Amino acid sequence: MVKCSMKLSDLALISHKNLWRRKGRAILTVLGVIIGTTSIVVMLSLGIGLVESQKESIAQWGSLNIIHVNQAMDYPFPVEDEEEFPQQKRLTDEAIAEIRAMEGVVGVSPAFDVSGEVTWGKRIGYINLVGIEPEMMELLDFEAQGGRLLNAGDRFNVVVGAQVVNNFHEDTGHFRPPEYMEERDPLELLNQRLKLTIFNAQQQKRIYSLNVVGVLSEKNMDRAWEVYGPISEVRRMRDFMLQGTQGQGQFDGIIGEPIFEGELEIEGAIRGGSPRSKRAKPEEEQYAYALVATRDVADTRRLSNELRDLGYNAWSMADSLEGIEQIARRMQAVLGGIGAVALLVAAIGITNTMVMSIYERTREIAVMKVIGASFGDIRWLFLAESSLIGLLGGALGIGLSYILSNLLNRYGVAFMNPGMPVEEAGMMQISQIPLWLVGFALLFSMGIGLLAGIYPANRAIRLDPIEAMRHL
Repeated sequence: MVKCSMKLSDLALISHKNLWRRKGRAILTVLGVIIGTTSIVVMLSLGIGLVESQKESIAQWGSLNIIHVNQAMDYPFPVEDEEEFPQQKRLTDEAIAEIRAMEGVVGVSPAFDVSGEVTWGKRIGYINLVGIEPEMMELLDFEAQGGRLLNAGDRFNVVVGAQVVNNFHEDTGHFRPPEYMEERDPLELLNQRLKLTIFNAQQQKRIYSLNVVGVLSEKNMDRAWEVYGPISEVRRMRDFMLQGTQGQGQFDGIIGEPIFEGELEIEGAIRGGSPRSKRAKPEEEQYAYALVATRDVADTRRLSNELRDLGYNAWSMADSLEGIEQIARRMQAVLGGIGAVALLVAAIGITNTMVMSIYERTREIAVMKVIGASFGDIRWLFLAESSLIGLLGGALGIGLSYILSNLLNRYGVAFMNPGMPVEEAGMMQISQIPLWLVGFALLFSMGIGLLAGIYPANRAIRLDPIEAMRHL
């Protein structure tokens, strides 16, 4: 393109004066750009708001950066084609190391779980105790609303989910339906002792005294009903429960002090004793499942697919977003297309304004050429004027978009849900305008103005100065 010898400040000043001389027509042209920009921004913001609101909703039921890798199931038929039916992986220590080494993984914790009856004072309930590595809790998005998370040295300390407190009911001997149980404050369990009773295959019983050192936040509902303890202790509990099953050795040792025949109580620390006969240990110990923390949602999706391709049984909350985002992309394409048509009409208006300006400024252009103005000066003068129209219309359009977005968020949800209070409806963001959309809209509107000015600028350059001087 031909270079411009004018200073940028002079170019901007002259362009502003030229537009202001014909402010009525300029305002109408800018208004078209405002409408087009507002249409695109608001239409796209609805699609973005849909995805983000669904992300927030899904995130309440589990972190989008966590993958659950479960123990794979065997195929019920002989496998000949390993490409179509990959080998089923088991969650051994070797598998955990393989997962930990994958790109995008920031933390992995294997897990065991045991279930049993638990008592809290005079109350009785039933819990699922999950054993994980205490050092991994923060990486796995665990957050305590009271107390603390597990530490490396903990043995019989546990953290409980926000709904575990509602698992307990008074031990009256009569069943009480859940709808008649009152909601309790989760922090009531903090610093309390729970006595967990488990049985093995030989119907031997152990009672473990567990100290609640933390209550998990209500942010992730998938953990609300779980109790978490150190994996080393839960592994021992699981080993006890497996004693007497096929492939396990028989247990005849006593750990701690027996209360009566077949029952043991462990109050935090085990005081002595050791098994009098060794159990047969499986060649490869297999975990119940593993929790994998990733860097972001994109890594979560990619790693979920890679783990499934490797033969693991993997799932994550982020998998639910794929269908929602496809719907949002289609909606954005349709709505954005409508806005683009409005902006195209505005671009035609800019072109028309600049062409009319050439006819009105024929003598001015001729004088500029006679006194030595270069083609670059004339071209950039017209391009600057059209770009200024696009920039001004884009900036005002973005401001109007924010106003409309706030109105949609405040009253749109309430209108679609008549029974919902306005204050509660205003908390739902159905329209969101991120900063990148603001920058895109501003550059796009300015670019539209620049492109719309190319034809008028070239026409002004081709104007014959001698012919133009006849109009003087």
